[in-house]
Amino acid sequence: MASPLLPYANGRLLVPDEGTVTQVNGRWVTGNANAYLVKLFIKRAQYSGVSSGSKLIPLASQLDGEMMPGASGDQFYYRGYALEWVAVPSTWDLEFSDETPLVWQQVTTQYNWLATGKEGKFRFGQDPIMPTAKIQRSSGVFGGQGIDEIVYKEIGGVEIQITGSELQN
Repeated sequence: MASPLLPYANGRLLVPDEGTVTQVNGRWVTGNANAYLVKLFIKRAQYSGVSSGSKLIPLASQLDGEMMPGASGDQFYYRGYALEWVAVPSTWDLEFSDETPLVWQQVTTQYNWLATGKEGKFRFGQDPIMPTAKIQRSSGVFGGQGIDEIVYKEIGGVEIQITGSELQN
């Protein structure tokens, strides 16, 4: 079952794969790797240094100091859900490549290439592409008890949090 958030997917994350290393005629050769294109439902969260009601805002130290500076001088990061993915060539372009022929698969588990610390390119809506985005948190499929047990099963996907370094013009 597709996530109810899928029609509102507003971000794309392009994560390169590690590739393979094989020995050819006594030499180690790196094989070309694919990349993974991930559809995200994500929103930009602003870090203000204080908690917002009952919602705790991460400390700068928890984000390795890699939050983006906002226009107001505050810093921000991106948080949401990884909903669908597809393997694409490593030359995939977030701005110009056509997604129409792609066959997407649902994100149903925590994949190695979507783990904390992985880097890739990120685009939020029609904003400029972030060439170096880092996955700060990717906590797997939600669990919980009570209302969480009902709600998170319906949302689907994997929770994800992203920070970046600079914007590409």
